Amino acid sequence: MQIDGSKNVPIYLQIVNECKEKILLGTLKPGDKMPSIRGLAKDLEVNPNTVKKSYHFLEREKILITDSTKGTFVSNNLESLLEGKINSSLETITLKTKELKKMGVSLGTILERIEKKWKVL
Repeated sequence: MQIDGSKNVPIYLQIVNECKEKILLGTLKPGDKMPSIRGLAKDLEVNPNTVKKSYHFLEREKILITDSTKGTFVSNNLESLLEGKINSSLETITLKTKELKKMGVSLGTILERIEKKWKVL
């Protein structure tokens, strides 16, 4: 996990975003045990309260589940995380598509270019 103290994004949100990204990419899978709060804080060289705040944030979003005797785990219920990422990405696509439409680019051209990009992914 990478934390950048010079970013305008609070550290706890950087941790939240990194966790979400790792889950979406499959690096963290449902059922995986998360590092302890103290362990992650030590690794990232941040205050344990910062990591605790991040974990609580992810618990409220039902992305993490904490069992007081076993630890913190990635939830099996990640549909909302994926849905949020899809919606966010579609908003970006919508904004860029509006720009292209204003420039006179046809829908056919846009779709053709997207399809070409999709094939090389």
